[in-house]
Amino acid sequence: MGVIPVHVSTDLPRMRRAAPDAGDISVLLADDHALFAEALQTRLSREPDLRPVRVAYNAEQVRARISRDHPAVLVLDMAFSNDSAVALAGFAREASPTTRVVMLTGVDAPNSVVSALQGGVRAWLPKTVKPEQLVRAIRGVTRGEAWVPPDVLGQVLNTLVGLEPQQADPLAVLTPREREVLQAMVDGFSRVQIAARLHLSTNTVRTHTQNMLSKLGVHSTLESVALALRSGMRATDH
Repeated sequence: MGVIPVHVSTDLPRMRRAAPDAGDISVLLADDHALFAEALQTRLSREPDLRPVRVAYNAEQVRARISRDHPAVLVLDMAFSNDSAVALAGFAREASPTTRVVMLTGVDAPNSVVSALQGGVRAWLPKTVKPEQLVRAIRGVTRGEAWVPPDVLGQVLNTLVGLEPQQADPLAVLTPREREVLQAMVDGFSRVQIAARLHLSTNTVRTHTQNMLSKLGVHSTLESVALALRSGMRATDH
């Protein structure tokens, strides 16, 4: 299995970093391969908004860090130690509801992805992912986004759509504007494109999206799209 290509500098200046501010994203890396974990920690720590970036090398450390630090994002190796990574993701969901889980894995089976998403995982990425994409995923999950490999996304959505629908129309709780935002998501538009399409600012679209996720009882845009499809919403011609 490949690994994330990172460059570790041996001559980084030793300086004390400023204390994290409210806009920073705290990250916990859970990986029992010390060299990989520490190299990735060094790479992520270069991002000005990712701090602190801590490492846990076994399940006990993961649980302790989550319970004490409540990191914004847990980056978890699917093959982590002898403990079930999905079980650790479930623990994070219970012990720290605000923590979002990013899973690094060499497995891309749709059923495994769906199970992980239903268990609280917000991003499912190959361990060979480029550092820049991992950084985007870390930032994205804190905004309610979900990340799934494009080659399995269609199968994952089909699986989610095939799940038993709710008895009542879950979309009835949305305002007309929130439905427009959701429809644009179903149509495949990005946040920037939705803003342009609806003549809104990206911040306003973000607010509508957060309100919509809360009302629908889901944690990501992927889940909201799947729920919309199960409820009968279909992509429009554009």
